[in-house]
Amino acid sequence: MSHLSTRTVKGKKYFYLEESFKLKGKWRKESIYLGSEKPSNEKLLAAFKSLEKKCKQKNHAILVLPLTEFISNKTALNLWKAMSNKKKFLRKLSKKQREEFIKRERITFITDSNAIEGSSLKYSETEEILEHEKEIKAAEKKHIIVTGINREEQEALNLKACLDRYNRYKKINAKISEKIILQLHYILLEKIQGYEKYQGIYRPVQVYIRGSTHEFPPPQQVPSQMKKLIELFEENKPLIHPVELAAKFHTKFTSIHPFADGNGRMARLLMNYILQQQNFPFTSIPLKRRQNYMKTQTAGNKKDYKPFTKFLAEEVIKQHSKKQLKK
Repeated sequence: MSHLSTRTVKGKKYFYLEESFKLKGKWRKESIYLGSEKPSNEKLLAAFKSLEKKCKQKNHAILVLPLTEFISNKTALNLWKAMSNKKKFLRKLSKKQREEFIKRERITFITDSNAIEGSSLKYSETEEILEHEKEIKAAEKKHIIVTGINREEQEALNLKACLDRYNRYKKINAKISEKIILQLHYILLEKIQGYEKYQGIYRPVQVYIRGSTHEFPPPQQVPSQMKKLIELFEENKPLIHPVELAAKFHTKFTSIHPFADGNGRMARLLMNYILQQQNFPFTSIPLKRRQNYMKTQTAGNKKDYKPFTKFLAEEVIKQHSKKQLKK
């Protein structure tokens, strides 16, 4: 596990980037000297690349990036196995089978993500409304008014549309940006009565969550806090394990609560985008774990990111075990 360490010589502190591992049954340590001042992220990244090269020469792969706080080598290895399991599983499927698997995966995500926010739609009901998506769009293009779609069904259609746009971004490996976040949010609130004026914009109002004592930032601070979140994400991306990076981004995003509605669904969508950009598998937050999930977000509001990082790592590993993938 690569980590930043210090050594004190004659009262003066010196910084090193180190990795300890077993080689032929014996523990070995490789290190890169960084100087007497805490290194910048740029310097740390350059040192990490040198350390990685030294370790590779000894047939050792570094699994944990140096600024990772909550993912151990053992967990990182299990996450790597989960990623490998998913890739191998998908490779064995025919094109049609693969498309069907991904379709079911997305329906599960839409069902659970909306249900966490209070939707009563079950998987079968979500599947049914999505099957009529093309007919609905075709009717709308002809300026035919489609009636009988309630809010929960519209939310399912909207989240599916978000995933379609998400796939387009992923195909070109687009970086997360305010533009992408605002575009996805606009789609998420499409035709949601009472929220039309809040589509695709940061909230112009103060928000509260019933039962929570967390004070979200005032609306005038949201743009600067979102800008800072994206900048920190980009700066730390090469130095934090992707699962921890996705977990922290998700929790910081919900702590800002940048929108009048749809914050949780947006956070789970962006969390998956971060995972998939780094080749980790698409992962749902199951409705049955809602209570534990909400507790991790309460901790995150107090800047404790460990609970959700561990929660997400557990779900990635569990959902992508060989046994689970074959179900």
